[in-house]
Amino acid sequence: MNTKNRKILINMCLIGLFSALCYVGVLINIPIPSPLGKPMIHLGNLVVVIVSLLFDGVVGGVSGSIGMGLYDIINGYDIWSISRTIILKLAIGLIVGFVYHKLIKKESKTPLFVLFITGGFLTILGGTFLILATINNGSFTVEAINKTITITWPVYTFTLIMGLFLLFVGILSSKFPYKLQAAAIATSLAICVNICGEFIYKVLKQMALGGTNFIHSVYLGFTSLPSTLINGGITLFVILIIFIPIETAILKKYKRQ
Repeated sequence: MNTKNRKILINMCLIGLFSALCYVGVLINIPIPSPLGKPMIHLGNLVVVIVSLLFDGVVGGVSGSIGMGLYDIINGYDIWSISRTIILKLAIGLIVGFVYHKLIKKESKTPLFVLFITGGFLTILGGTFLILATINNGSFTVEAINKTITITWPVYTFTLIMGLFLLFVGILSSKFPYKLQAAAIATSLAICVNICGEFIYKVLKQMALGGTNFIHSVYLGFTSLPSTLINGGITLFVILIIFIPIETAILKKYKRQ
């Protein structure tokens, strides 16, 4: 077997293994109440990111698309949700793999400003939601078609926590090993893309199927983002803890062989 065919076979085996892990990662979940969709906290994204960092973005992204896409299909999600999962999980893997391995090859100064910009934006957004909620006796209510949308504590709490966490990571990251800095940058970018993708998906779906106008669809989209923010925060936090030990263990294993 030549080198190219061997690599293809190895990647197929890895995708099969990690697709199963992605499925298990999303199977173990905590649902979050939301006026739009069925958001939940899970570890599927974490599997996609760690695989993309350790191997490459194609293996991580395809594994996430297959594993989590299969979960959506089995559990009766609509075609909108299935398509969103397949596209966004593939995007997460490709972004993490491309950015991380690009930074590692260059071994230049990592663009830590990305963490500060993202963290600052989320902190301001979360703070704005908190102020609006406080002014309106603990919640910010918007009248939509035949319903009231309330932006409650999970929305501003987790947005604010995520923003502050990214700022904290940005401040400390200069002391991290270079590989961990690159991993943090790649993961943060992928998390931002995933958050934006989820938001756009929810707004478009609500406009197309829910019958609400653009402004009300935007409010609904914001109120359904806490689980996405939590998943992103958990993913980045765990990556900062386990990435270097896992990579070191894998490299030692290869050296022994």
